[in-house]
Amino acid sequence: KHLAFPCPLLFTSIHFLLQWIVSYTLSSVWPAFFGGDQVKAMTWKQFLAISIPCGLVTSGDVGLSNLALVRISLTFYTMVKASAPVFVVASAYIFGIEKITCTLIMVVLVISAGEFLTVWGEAEFELVGFLLCLGASVI
Repeated sequence: KHLAFPCPLLFTSIHFLLQWIVSYTLSSVWPAFFGGDQVKAMTWKQFLAISIPCGLVTSGDVGLSNLALVRISLTFYTMVKASAPVFVVASAYIFGIEKITCTLIMVVLVISAGEFLTVWGEAEFELVGFLLCLGASVI
């Protein structure tokens, strides 16, 4: 396989480590501009309540997506990830952030259908890759 990288989670972990190093450096050098003072003033309770859930959800999405891309084609991945707006709207409704309207449903359906039709006919189905990708979309 050409350019097949066998360790997608290792690659993602290194990527997140580099992002943390750059973010920490920028917020230390220019704390007023990048909010370094606010981060350093956070209590552990605030940190656990804000940063950890966001990090877990992001790492879950990226990790599952990378694992899915090892098993399925990019076109099939794009087709499955086109369902993400549906899950975003459903989550917003469940948490009381958004009210479901006919216009909102139509917008989500048009976006999803457009992305789905873009890659129609090019997909090779594999169950494990599909489930990994769907899990990343739900997160």
